Amino acid sequence: MIGFSIMTWFIAVIMIGLSISLLKGNYTFVHGNVFDRTKDKAGYAKKLGKPVLLLAVGIAISGVLAVALPQEYAMTIVIIFLLLVVAVTIGLFYRVDKYFRKSLLE
Repeated sequence: MIGFSIMTWFIAVIMIGLSISLLKGNYTFVHGNVFDRTKDKAGYAKKLGKPVLLLAVGIAISGVLAVALPQEYAMTIVIIFLLLVVAVTIGLFYRVDKYFRKSLLE
């Protein structure tokens, strides 16, 4: 379990760095159909930073859960937790995309 935790923490650190960059308005890593057509690229990047930060924190917490919980059922709880975090993050990504897609039509 410690290997899984170290790997998740490493990934979380990278994603937290990426989310901080997005929250500052840096959009060099962002691409996509809606992003390419929007005029407010920095605003789009800032809005995407929050879901990425949520996903990074969720991944870091899953690493802590994997170490803290008893080994018999740790992975089951971690997988359920990660699926919940991913579902919420997908919803937030969809909301950001929908907001900027709507602004393209105006």
